[in-house]
Amino acid sequence: MSVLSPLTFAKSLVPEAGPQRMYVTSSFVGTVGGGIMMPISVLYFTRIVGLSSAKVGLAFTVSSLIAILMSAPAGALADRVGPRRVVMGSLALLAASGLAYLLVQNFLTLLVVNACMDVSFAAYFPSVGALLRRVGGEQTVTIRSQSRAVANIGVAFGSLVSGAGIQIGTAAAYHVLIVLFGAAQTAALILLFRVPDYRPLPRPEKDSPDDDHPGPAVDAAPDPKGIALRDKAFVAYALVGGAMTVQSLILEIMIPVWIVGHTDAPSWGVTLAFIINTALVVLLQVRLGGSVQTLGDGGVALRRAGIALMLGCAAISLMAAAPAWAALLVLAAGMALLTLGEIWYASGTFAFDYGLPPAYAQGQYQGLSGTASGAARAVAPVFLLGVVLDFGSAGWIGLGAIMLFLGLTGPALARFGARTRPAERADGTGASATAIPPAANSPVGDTA
Repeated sequence: MSVLSPLTFAKSLVPEAGPQRMYVTSSFVGTVGGGIMMPISVLYFTRIVGLSSAKVGLAFTVSSLIAILMSAPAGALADRVGPRRVVMGSLALLAASGLAYLLVQNFLTLLVVNACMDVSFAAYFPSVGALLRRVGGEQTVTIRSQSRAVANIGVAFGSLVSGAGIQIGTAAAYHVLIVLFGAAQTAALILLFRVPDYRPLPRPEKDSPDDDHPGPAVDAAPDPKGIALRDKAFVAYALVGGAMTVQSLILEIMIPVWIVGHTDAPSWGVTLAFIINTALVVLLQVRLGGSVQTLGDGGVALRRAGIALMLGCAAISLMAAAPAWAALLVLAAGMALLTLGEIWYASGTFAFDYGLPPAYAQGQYQGLSGTASGAARAVAPVFLLGVVLDFGSAGWIGLGAIMLFLGLTGPALARFGARTRPAERADGTGASATAIPPAANSPVGDTA
């Protein structure tokens, strides 16, 4: 009984006191700000600033494309100067660009400010992934699962605050919400002062033959520059994982349009879908994600994700021919399956993102993964709204089939990754795929 108590469950979401807890707390505070900003970003510029929806959409698309180019360089920078510094710089730019929304008056200023916002996010995600590996150590996957669970709580709380401002509807209310977003990112930055400023890990030099050892070097250390792009197993995973990122937009952009425009379900079914998704992620992410620790586990998780997403899409497709009450029941079942797929997908990508890269190049690898995911997210709205929904129920089945196919490649990707990891060298500078060297958790100075 105690295992199911609310107190025990709450404790399972919070790491032990120290840098890991500060990392998760910072993530929570930042996502509260994200929950505040996401619902109002378009509404503010159309309702308060007075820009057309077409101009806002164009500015958002262009800024997203610009940001895609920044993910890999930001990850590489985190490897070279230390991840905490890049994360904190990203949060500072994020807070500043959010507050700069108050200065937007036309399309050009919107494009510049929103590009800064998207570049901030593009730099934040690979660098915070590198920081997580340093903070988490052997518990990296578990800490990331905890961070994701509390992030969903943060987004939900921020959305409630945002909803109150939207209901008021005045310019002053929107301005307060924007200031709260900037304050949340600033607070997240300040909390990171309690996380050690980890020094960059030693980067192995590429071995070459010498007079005493003629011929090719044995177990030569890979050239650190561009190592992620030369890692065929990780590139293959990044393409598959990036393509499966489309599933994260099913709830955000497909479900609302599907419910309102293609079914007899009441419009409040959209809210129901978000509630089911948030509740299940909070309840199950740590429990299911905690069991995914190795590359093999990650491959199985991606396969389970593909199966669950296929079943979820098939269930949602049935809503079109169902009466209102039945459509709501089908929606609940479909959202439960889609959320399970989302959880397994997230857990699987955690294992690949931290099981394949050598510790000294974590940011570079995260940057490549982020670039693939960013590209998929950039084209996803056109694909999901302009192609999938145009085919109605058949479109949902087709989308599910794509997710199933991608997920089924998971075990093969895991075997490919494990087979191609270089052996750790005798001098300790090899690119071990599964263990972080002892120096990985050595900070520049004491924790602030």
